[in-house]
Amino acid sequence: MGHNLDIQSIYVLVKMYELRNVKLVADALGKTSSAISKILSKLKLHFEDPLFIQGRNGFEPTTFMDTNLAHLEHILATFDSIQHSEFSPQTLKQEIILYGHALFWDNFGDKLYLALRKDAPLAKVSMRQWSLEARSRLVEGENSVLFNTYDETLPQVILQKSICEVSPTFYVRQDHPAKNLEELANYPFVITRNPGWNDVRYPLLERLAAVGYQVTPTVEIENTLAIENIVRNSDHYSFTMSRLLPDNCRGIALPTLSDIRINCVMSYHRAKQNDPQKEWLYNTCHRVLNQLAE
Repeated sequence: MGHNLDIQSIYVLVKMYELRNVKLVADALGKTSSAISKILSKLKLHFEDPLFIQGRNGFEPTTFMDTNLAHLEHILATFDSIQHSEFSPQTLKQEIILYGHALFWDNFGDKLYLALRKDAPLAKVSMRQWSLEARSRLVEGENSVLFNTYDETLPQVILQKSICEVSPTFYVRQDHPAKNLEELANYPFVITRNPGWNDVRYPLLERLAAVGYQVTPTVEIENTLAIENIVRNSDHYSFTMSRLLPDNCRGIALPTLSDIRINCVMSYHRAKQNDPQKEWLYNTCHRVLNQLAE
């Protein structure tokens, strides 16, 4: 029996001992049942023991697991304690990986970066576009943070911590003929499109459709600056946050709905929920967004 064993595998063992069900373990850790089964197969070879035996009421642990569970839990407790060392952003030198969509970076990216730079002058800050690939890395345990709106499709292994609520609004050029939402229906709608965020569905448009407002995008563009230029130089309309209207544009209010406000959240792997760096990032972003948003 060698010593090449990663922490994630130990998490799987302990969780399997607790739940006795591969699917429940997969759901709890944000993985597929197939991935959990593969990890367990490797562990059986590693420890030269079946580890769990199929019984009437699920998988039952072997004597080896009963004997060594306390040791495995001790390893995890020791590993977790390493994460709680004294933290100071002033001495932080590691890379800070932040994900967000175009609308977020265009409106808040510069202010957030300057606030982080002031607190952590030695750290490298990487602000990246959210994507399906980034989603996979975050779920698999990458030490990164996502700034987005609440996403019910993210697995439970990702913690979504509310930062603030903002009110969305449609906007048009100052001399646009439309004066209200009903009149806007006669004009083309341009919308932001970001892989991994709103390339499959757009929650805001779904909410509008639920109360009788069918809004269909005419064009989808990833670059928000291009969208603003299109709106300023044509009869197209788009949407943004009500306190962030582009220059030479005016807002057209959405219908009054109880759930129309958007919940902005900071998302990261649940394994990092006690990480002091995440608490600092949250407090900094909370301060920046609440200075600008409603």
